[in-house]
Amino acid sequence: MLSCPCSLTIWSEIIHRLCCVVPTFRDWAELMLWASSSCSTAPSVLRMRVLQTLVYTIWQQRNNMLFNHTISLPLVAFKDINDQVVSSIYELRTSKKFRAFMQLWLI
Repeated sequence: MLSCPCSLTIWSEIIHRLCCVVPTFRDWAELMLWASSSCSTAPSVLRMRVLQTLVYTIWQQRNNMLFNHTISLPLVAFKDINDQVVSSIYELRTSKKFRAFMQLWLI
């Protein structure tokens, strides 16, 4: 499903960051099923936030390439994803439920 070299590079960085087993997805339903499940290193809320940011970033990269003729490196895109995820976790820092997310994401 994630088939272009850019998205595969970004996805491998995300898998490394989440520290969990990630199956190969054949379709959106499998991807959403994985995102809605949990493990000790990647709760479903964190997975969904990361997935949302990934999809938006890849869409943005595609549009920049098609309409602005600009290409950025996959690791630059991952840095943007990382910054957005950290910001969203930081916004929720006062909520008891989300306190551990920063540690889980930054490990």
